[in-house]
This record gives sequence, structure tokens and C-alpha cells, in this order.
Amino acid sequence: MLLTLVMAAAAILTVATMAETGRVSTEVAAASAVILVSVMAVLGLVATREAASRTSGVEATVWTLFARGLASWSLGCIPYLVFLLTGGDVRSPAAWSQIGFLMAYPFWYRALWLMRQPALHESRRHRVEGWGIELSVLASLFVIVVALLWQPTLPATQNIALQVPVVLDLLLLAALFNAVRRSAVTRQTAFVWFAYAFIALGVTDGLVTYMVTRDLGAGLIGVAMIGFMLAMALLALAARRPIRVTEAQAVLGPSKTLLAAIGLLLSGPAGVLAPTAVRPFVFLVAGLLFWRLVALLRVHGQTDTDPLSGFLEQRAFSRHVAGVVQAASSSRPAVLVSVDLDGFGRWNAQHGYGAGDALLSDLAVQLEGCGLTGGVWSRLAGDRFAWIGIGHEPEDGRRIAETVQTIAAGNAGELTARATFVVLPHDAENAANALAAAEEGLAAARAGARRVVAFDRGRLDGVEYTAGYTASLAQRRESILTVLHAPETISTVFQPIVSLSDGRTVGFESLSRFRAEPQRPPDRWIAEAHAVGLGLEIEVECVRRACALRHTIPAGAYLSVNMSPDAILAPEMEEALGDGTLEGLVIEITEHEAVGDYARLSSRLADYRGRGALVAIDDAGAGHASMRHVTQLNPDYIKIDRSLIHDIHLDHAKRALVRSMVTLEKELGAAIVAEGIESTDELATLRSLGVPYGQGYLLARPHRTATPAPWSSALLSLTDPAVEA
Repeated sequence: MLLTLVMAAAAILTVATMAETGRVSTEVAAASAVILVSVMAVLGLVATREAASRTSGVEATVWTLFARGLASWSLGCIPYLVFLLTGGDVRSPAAWSQIGFLMAYPFWYRALWLMRQPALHESRRHRVEGWGIELSVLASLFVIVVALLWQPTLPATQNIALQVPVVLDLLLLAALFNAVRRSAVTRQTAFVWFAYAFIALGVTDGLVTYMVTRDLGAGLIGVAMIGFMLAMALLALAARRPIRVTEAQAVLGPSKTLLAAIGLLLSGPAGVLAPTAVRPFVFLVAGLLFWRLVALLRVHGQTDTDPLSGFLEQRAFSRHVAGVVQAASSSRPAVLVSVDLDGFGRWNAQHGYGAGDALLSDLAVQLEGCGLTGGVWSRLAGDRFAWIGIGHEPEDGRRIAETVQTIAAGNAGELTARATFVVLPHDAENAANALAAAEEGLAAARAGARRVVAFDRGRLDGVEYTAGYTASLAQRRESILTVLHAPETISTVFQPIVSLSDGRTVGFESLSRFRAEPQRPPDRWIAEAHAVGLGLEIEVECVRRACALRHTIPAGAYLSVNMSPDAILAPEMEEALGDGTLEGLVIEITEHEAVGDYARLSSRLADYRGRGALVAIDDAGAGHASMRHVTQLNPDYIKIDRSLIHDIHLDHAKRALVRSMVTLEKELGAAIVAEGIESTDELATLRSLGVPYGQGYLLARPHRTATPAPWSSALLSLTDPAVEA
């Protein structure tokens, strides 16, 4: 791609130079430049079509729309060449000559609209307010751009026609901002490359319009046209990267407050450049933005800031930590440091609350001035402060914690300070776990009389103590670690998934069994692992062991493995699945809690689907989250929770709900699987309702090997398909 771009740019420069010296006409130079840009658009078309073919769901639709836009752009040279061949003037292009290029924008707008993620927990009034602020900023930019590019010597209609592409580029950038303002924008995703491409389009359209209307010469215009080729190349590069939206609102993306401030700043030059008749409207918008800015700042001051220290208060900090955890990665980790003072409550009671407030306020000033960058401070409660920053190396954690502890130890009350640090995502996979780990580390520091203790996956720098919650958690973690490290403690069994029409075994669900003390069901072991911060590790280990036995699955049947949404997104799960094809593998999503970012989850599932895997939603009907999975993730299988199957022949409401799911199957193209079938009455009812597949003890129990169900026509004859539905 880079070589093609360089060659095309060199060709444009050559033709532009020839036009400047009179060796070729301006029309020939313009035609050559447009054809070369169209060639780059074709390369982008090929790349986006390939991206659409290897993805699915919303992501595939987005890439398809980008491909259609690039196809329109690549064909846009045809009407422009016709315009030139019929005697058109390069300096005054007719509107119809641009139609192919302009038709690309609706496809791109639609693609960006599909990527747009609504703000969580945001009311309609707040959404309308956000749209109003965004439109105000866009209007100010529009006024500034039009004022700068307007050419008084040209008719108004021609000025408008020339500036339409620039306006469309501004709208495109606004749509991109709406799509990614709460997203993890890194070069590993497509978003950054979309932004580069659209900025290149906007700048190039503005330059070309300015140069054409001022008749600055073919040479300069030719140089500017390279920007169009760059935009096409950047779109092709974007197609090589996934679309993964991470809900990290507290870390990434401007807030409404920042947007209002930007709009207020832009209203000044817009008011100066705008025509006299328009200036009152510009000043009115500026006044409204100022009013909203003051109100937003007041709200932030009331809800997000601790009045004593000026740091984030606990709830705001928790939201911020959630964003950091999702944005952090093994290559770009984050560090959470927490510090508190021993005996502050007693000291505060002895010296008075005024003295206590003064001590904490002075400590906050000292902490804020300690030189830490790339993070934010919070006062979590009483005498406890915390700081979190992203982009720090794991080995920096102890140094940062020691610095913070030294500052806190110099407090006016001469109280002993303890500190701990947690490395993300190494030590915790969500905000709740991260804050619990920090609490654990501080408890260990107090119990072990240490200045600083690293959480370090619960190792706590080897601190030994027996009292309290921390000791209990350490013992529980040790039990899970023993299970993980002992090969004989986790075994995999396979339960057949059967066609309810003919008894044929179509697949096997892999289930894990635990041989360890205390004796407990598999779901209790997995829940315990999540409770002590090792849930991801145990999920990955179960999947790894199941995938190691894929070769034992009979031909024509699939293997189904269970994963939570967090595990699906984890790099460790990619390693467990391996680099080869995933044909014959079904990923069952097992989570009863709402997913924070369906776009990112869909993108990762699209990666796996591109390698041949299918997707199933487990426990459908058991809660709100599983049904939202169905509507958001476009599954291939929907597994009805056993709670809806038990005694379904006796419960009209259950039959009605399952009947609706069968209808949903036809709408979504997803196959229905009934779980937990244990009686012939249940089986007969499910067959009468049209449920195609099922599993349960009646059909086959889990077995150490992938053995097809011993179900025969004899069992079919025991069921009565005429049972009332």
C-alpha cells in the first residue's frame, strides 16, 4: 500500500509539473489526478471488502458500507471525465461532475452511525443536550470555514457548490466523534485510521477549493490532490484492524463540558467572520454555550469532587478506575496506588475535627505536588487516598507507592502511613476487583507492619498473618491456585446435544469437573475463583483442556465451550484457543450480568467467527442479560435455560415463552437448544413446540469421552407430539 501510494503521488507530481510548464493542458492534469485517486480508492475497496468477508454482524455491515462508499468514489472519476471531455472548466466544476464522490458520504455516515454507542445511564434530556452542544460546535466551524473559503468574485451558487465537500467532511468528522468519544482509540483499532483519513479528506477539500477559486496553478493543486490518495490509503489501512469499542468514558474522549468550552472559543472567530446578519445568532449560541458551561462545571464540582481535598470523590473515582481497567493492557499497564494513615480517627478525636481537616487538606496538597503524571487522585474515605495512572511499567508500581508513602508519612500528626499498589490488568480484571485488591494490600501492610505491600495476585509480599478477611481470602486463593496447578484436579466431560426429531447427536458441550476439597459443584468452584480474583485463569484453563480434546469429537459434530464475556476478551483466551482454524467450535456465552461494551465483544466474536467458530447464548430466559445477548450478538444457537424446561408440560407461561423463542429462531436464523430435559413429558412438549435440539439427563448424561447419545426411535415413540402447546 505504501509503495502504491508513493508511486501514485510521484505520478501526480510529474503531471502537475508538466501542466505548470505547459507541456500538458490543465484538463489532462486534472483527469490524470482524478484517475490516480480512483485507483487508490479501488485498493481501499478491496481491503474493506476483505474485512467484511472475515467479520460478521454489525462490524461486517460497517465494512460493507465503507466498501460501497469507496466503490462510489472510485467510479466518481467517470462523471468528472465526462465533464472535462465536454469542455468543462477545471476552475468551475459543475455539481453533477462531483456526484460520484459525493455519493460516498451517505454510506460512510451510515457506517459511523452503526458504530455509535449510546452513553450508559444517560437520559433523553442529557442526550439532546449533548447533541445541541455538538451541533453548536459544528455550526461555528462551518461559519469559520465558509468565511475563509468564500470567493466574492464567484456567484453564490458556485461558492456553495465548491464548499459542499468541505461541509460534508465536517459532518463526517462529527459523526466519527459521536462514534468513538467513549472508545479506546489506539492504533490497534480502526478508529484512529478513520480519523486520519477523514482529516486528510477535509484538509484536502479545503485546500483544493481555495486553490481552484484563486487560480493558484495546476502545480499546487496537483500537490494538494495527494491528500485524497492519502485518505484512500488510510481507509485501506483501517480495514486491516478490528473495530473494538471500549466503554472508557472516564479516560478517553472529550466530555460535554470540554465540547462546550471548545464551542465557546470558536464562537469568537465565528462572530468576527460571519456576515452581519448572522452575527446575532452566533452570539446567541455563544451565550447558551456559556450558560451550559457554567452549569456543567457547577455539576462537576458538586458530584465528582471531594470538597476537602479537591480530588475525585469515591463514586467518580470508581467510574474512572473502570475506564482505566478496560483501557489497560499487558503492553500498556496501569498502576493503582492507595495510602492511608494509622490511627487517624483517634488523632482526629483528640485534636479536633478542624485540625484533622487541616491535616488531610495539607496532605492532599503534598500528594498532588509529588510529580506523578498521567493519572488522577481521589480521596476514597476518611484518611485514605488513591491514585491511578495508565502507561506505567509494572516495576514502577513499587517506586510510586514508596514515593506516596514517604509523602504521607510526613503528615502534620506524625501518623504512620501504609501504602499498596495494584498493577492492572495483571492483578484485577474490573474496577471492583482493583479497589478490593487495594484494600487487601493495605490490610496486609497494617497486619505485617510494612510501609509498602504489593498486591501481586494476592501474594502480598509474603506477609503472614491469620486474622481478619485478608487471611481468609489468602487461603481461598491458595485453594484455587492448587486446583489450577494440579493436572488431576480438573477433568473434562462431554454431554451430547441431540436433534429432537431423529435422535442424532449434533454436538457436545464440554463441562469441567473438579476433584478437590472441599467437594462442591463446578459452578461453585468457578464462582469461588471469580470471588478471589482468579476467575479468568480458571475459565481459560477449562477451555484449554477442552480444546486439547477437540480431536476426539466425532466427525460432523461440534464442540461447545463455555466462556464469560470478560474471558472472551482476554488475550489469554486467544492463546487457549490456539492459532489454527476454529471450525467445529461453538463459543457459549455464560454471563447473567449486563455487558458493558457489546461492540467490543461483537468485534472479538467476529474475529473468532472469521476463523470458523459459531456463537451460542447460554441460559436464555434466565435473566435480562442473556436476552440482551441475543439481541446484540447475533448468535448461531440460543440455549433455553433449564429453569424454563423443568415441568414445561405443566406450565402454560413457560410454553408461551419457549414458543416465542422458537419464533425468534426463525427471525434471527439461530437454532434453539433446550437444556435440562429430564422427562418424556418435557421432551414431548418441546417437540410439539418445534424446538429442534436439546440436551439433558433423559437424552444422555455427561461422559468422559465424546460418545453419541444412546437415543433411539424407541424413546421417540414414548413421547406424544400431540401434547397441548
